[in-house]
Amino acid sequence: MNKTLSAPPSAASAPRLAAAPETDLPLVPLGVIAALFAALYWDTFAFMMGRWVADESAQHGWLVLPIAGYITWSKRDKLRALPMRSSAAGLWLVVLAMLLHLSEKALDLNGPSPLSIPIFVAGAIWYVAGGAWLRELAFPVAYLLFMVPIPGFLNQFVSFPLRLLATNGAKAIVAPLNIDIVGAGMNIEFWRPGSDHSDPGNLVKFIVADPCSGLHSLMAIKALHAITAYLSRLSLTWKWVLFWCAMPISLAANVCRMVLIILVSAYLDKPIENLFGLKNFGLGLFHTASPYILFIFVFAILISVGRLMERLTGATKATAKPGEVTA
Repeated sequence: MNKTLSAPPSAASAPRLAAAPETDLPLVPLGVIAALFAALYWDTFAFMMGRWVADESAQHGWLVLPIAGYITWSKRDKLRALPMRSSAAGLWLVVLAMLLHLSEKALDLNGPSPLSIPIFVAGAIWYVAGGAWLRELAFPVAYLLFMVPIPGFLNQFVSFPLRLLATNGAKAIVAPLNIDIVGAGMNIEFWRPGSDHSDPGNLVKFIVADPCSGLHSLMAIKALHAITAYLSRLSLTWKWVLFWCAMPISLAANVCRMVLIILVSAYLDKPIENLFGLKNFGLGLFHTASPYILFIFVFAILISVGRLMERLTGATKATAKPGEVTA
């Protein structure tokens, strides 16, 4: 029986396998960068953690690193599929971050070192893994900015106009409600409507201090709302619009909070004291609980606004998946 011998397939005709992206971490550069980061920012993280404990406007900082880490971990499958190509351009960002950090130490400033942390992280990713990885991790890297406490001088600079807004806004709203507020500036002083003015216990007096400016709630709301905006199905432009909606809504809600404190103090203090024995309910228990009520209320509004924007813009799962950045 004749057998026909066929020639082995040539290399040209053999099927070609697609080259897998290079995803092996360059351990030596990564170790050097990590050691440099730890040496530079050890004291900076100790300072920030102190502010996270002591400063109410910075207490959300404890959540930032776990949230950024979780988002990064959730992208692990996408990152494995990306090519890892080191880029020396990332070193320029690392150098810039180091200059900002050292300027704080040399000039005894407050702020440049914490702000340089996201810049350093972005430069390290760019240098070690390349631009594709940096683009994929842009949000969790930028999210690190929320862990940076507001510098003390800037805190006072921002807090004052917010306190003024809350005070004057509340005074204007309650003026037609038979409450005659006579306090000037940040002072709020009024007699309970229909009460005996000869009794000093019927006079309500308080000062709108820094904690009542709304800055504390605003920073925490923006930090968490950034996540909801990122995970929405909106396009990138509308994600930014939704993110910035947090500011006017939070400030308006803080004015409403001040109005409620005044109304509760004016009309409910005495009935609650007679029924439950709680004195100064408006400036006591209600005032203490109101920031948490404000936070939940504003966050619910922002989520509703996001859902409404998705409907109005026609965003669907088919057009934009949650967490996907689209132009």
